[in-house]
Amino acid sequence: MDVDVIEIDGPAKLKYAATLPRVIARSRSVDLVHAHFGYSGWLGLAQPWRPLVISFMGHDLLGRHDAWGRVTAASQVEIRLNRAAARRADAAIVKSDGMAAVIADARPHVVPNGVDMTRFVVRDRIDARLQLGWDPEARIALFPGCPAFANKGYDVATAAVARATDRLGAPVELKVLWDVAPSDVPAHMAAADAMVLASEQEGSPNVVKEALACELPIVATPVGDVPQLLADSPGCYVRPRTPEALGDALAEALVQGRLTCGRALLIARRLDEESIAKRVVALYHAVLRSREVAR
Repeated sequence: MDVDVIEIDGPAKLKYAATLPRVIARSRSVDLVHAHFGYSGWLGLAQPWRPLVISFMGHDLLGRHDAWGRVTAASQVEIRLNRAAARRADAAIVKSDGMAAVIADARPHVVPNGVDMTRFVVRDRIDARLQLGWDPEARIALFPGCPAFANKGYDVATAAVARATDRLGAPVELKVLWDVAPSDVPAHMAAADAMVLASEQEGSPNVVKEALACELPIVATPVGDVPQLLADSPGCYVRPRTPEALGDALAEALVQGRLTCGRALLIARRLDEESIAKRVVALYHAVLRSREVAR
């Protein structure tokens, strides 16, 4: 399969409009268009010649929340438009059952992103810390997300780390996994002792699957498909979004140490990158066959 990628970049408010002419021009020379994210799906619908698959990624269907946990007015409009786009597309992909419920009338396919098992591997923790310049003796928890995004719960994670410090009687340091080059993410996961996902909402967070591939203990809130991802994984904890619940679980995870089941769980559930790619390709073929039958 040959893939022609159109990268959507530029100023946030203008980049989609600026990309539209390229999408229309280049769609004529392909068999199928696969748009990733709701806004990209709108671009895909602007070309009338080729079948369209839209992958929704998370907040494009679940919305962004304000400080009180309510979906913002702008997100409500976005969700309505994306639901309409899903109905017009030839197929829609979502990352979790919760997202699928939002566009149930479009009969979406639940296909989470896969993990590159050759990049996210078990590494010696001390070697990874030396690479990053981290203290080899420290207890370190990893926070995956932008601290400025309220949904990610940096304040909750910080309070949970303070709780774990009190429980253990020894300091726990919180490192932020944000503004990090993608090539350095596996080293951060190898160097940490545990990961704290304190989000209020997620679809199917890749960081959880990547942490499992690195055998990194995970403490997480029950968002998206996280409860299913971490089921049957000793050393991982799904807890309510409170500093007390997350902090107590973090203390346990730090004492227990590295996982031994993460990679096996991913393989058993076919969440490796190759297995997921095969599912997406099978969907492409189904869409193309459907278009041929309809002619």
